[in-house]
Amino acid sequence: MNNGKPLCLVAAGLFFSALVFAQTPAVESSTGLDDEGKAITAVLPLAGEETVMALRFYQETLAAVVALEKYSPRPVDVSVFSGPGLEIPTDMPPRRDLVPGVRYALTGGVYAGARAGEYYLQLWLWEMAGSTMIYTDDLVYEDIDEAMLSLPGLVEWLFSHIRERVIEPPKPPPPDPFFVLGFRFGPSQRWYTAPNEETPGAWALDLEGGVSGAFRLNSLLALQGEVLFTSDTIVYRGLDPGPTPDVYIMPNKTHTAFSMMFPLLFRVNLRPGPFKVSPLAGFYAALPLGKALYQRRPDGGESSYNWSFSVPLGFTLGIEAALNKGPGAVFLGLRYAVDFGEIKIEDGDNTTIRRNMLSLYLGYEFGFFDRNK
Repeated sequence: MNNGKPLCLVAAGLFFSALVFAQTPAVESSTGLDDEGKAITAVLPLAGEETVMALRFYQETLAAVVALEKYSPRPVDVSVFSGPGLEIPTDMPPRRDLVPGVRYALTGGVYAGARAGEYYLQLWLWEMAGSTMIYTDDLVYEDIDEAMLSLPGLVEWLFSHIRERVIEPPKPPPPDPFFVLGFRFGPSQRWYTAPNEETPGAWALDLEGGVSGAFRLNSLLALQGEVLFTSDTIVYRGLDPGPTPDVYIMPNKTHTAFSMMFPLLFRVNLRPGPFKVSPLAGFYAALPLGKALYQRRPDGGESSYNWSFSVPLGFTLGIEAALNKGPGAVFLGLRYAVDFGEIKIEDGDNTTIRRNMLSLYLGYEFGFFDRNK
């Protein structure tokens, strides 16, 4: 067995190697992967004088690599090592020009042991990008049939030392649109203070909503304009003389006025994680809509009066947080605003008040002309 080399066994081995090679998928040499994404592994003929046993081990090694399912074995013809100085490598990595386009290489040899009848198989696994050894181990045996049963475990043990780096594709940068168009709606708490009052004498919870558009100035700063529709409900309660001297009535005097607000804001766009957080501040103009409606309860008196802003301007500041959802982003905001002037209602009592407003709103915005695409 040690010196013979039966032609039928050699021919069968060469046919088996050719068959495995023919079934190996097309090679992507730039990555070391085949078209199924498996790492291509060159399996070199085993060195040593025990040629018959080496051939059996070689065939079983090819089958063991296939069984791992993550690797695509490429048999290497022994004839490529027939030139001068081209011995079958064992404890050295093969030359890259002899095994092009592979990610790993498996070399080895079969040798006689220290005792009579003892042999050992040694395998080396190489990473070919850097021509570095991944791991080596051997299998000592006396009965080759028993050794064949242990060979798949040895191959699996060698390949278990591969530490493949998982390179995640870079996350796309957050959207940086040139123009953003959005809409919002939410409640607005109002406080109304008359000139002779130190604290608000009336308050109400109203609604406001509208649209906004922001132009990108740079990656951090944007200029935003808004058109908001809003309402004010001013309620005063007090004691008025009744039909007799000892009777008083408690009237409920309500003014309801609608107006438009046109904020012009600077906003700073910060991106801590998946959210966009935007502090904002600026000024707004106010425009009355129609007349102020007046109701008096319990006697049911109703009327309407002209009204105006003494200074139709104000200051506002706030903060918004947005999260990308669907084709745009949903955002939540908190805004404070105060009028520079006063609301004057021509109701005969010369009702005059100053507004302070705190608004909470929810909205959705769409970005256009994303600079990061």
